Amino acid sequence: MQNAKAGQSLPLFCILHFAFCIDMHDGYIFTLGVCGSASDSGPAPACLDAMLAALPPVKRAAYLGEVLVSESAPSLADPLTAPLLAEIADAELLLIVTPLPGGALPARVRALANGLSAAPPLARPRLAALVAFGNAAAALRPLRHALALAGVELLGELVAPAVSIEDAVSLARRAYAQARLLQPDALQ
Repeated sequence: MQNAKAGQSLPLFCILHFAFCIDMHDGYIFTLGVCGSASDSGPAPACLDAMLAALPPVKRAAYLGEVLVSESAPSLADPLTAPLLAEIADAELLLIVTPLPGGALPARVRALANGLSAAPPLARPRLAALVAFGNAAAALRPLRHALALAGVELLGELVAPAVSIEDAVSLARRAYAQARLLQPDALQ
């Protein structure tokens, strides 16, 4: 195949390959894990770690602990919200794991849901699995609403004070298998 010179168009194969790589990370399904806690004392980070470890690459994770306010960063604005919204727009699969302290979403997860609702990414197939440690399933409404506005299909959710890691890993594997059905040409 010759390189395209000025004034010549690229062969259709190159255009299709380029478009395919835009939807996935170098041909792989991109999984983004979002955790509503960064605390080692709670089960959410370990749960997300296990879910991600059970899946092939490409994957990234964001652990949303408390935002520390200092003199150099006096704003209460979350510095991860904008980058996470960009990552969500790029992901094919979202794994969201969060505690429900006091029966509510953690502030940073709620801010992420609000940002997603305010500016949903371009519509394309995206899937999600949700695990929440708590017994207030109603607290997940803003997150479910944001995912729906973003066109993300919520494949399953586990909500309980003590979700088993095995059940969470099984949910992640089922969600990934469904993502593979949507992207059958994805590399493994």
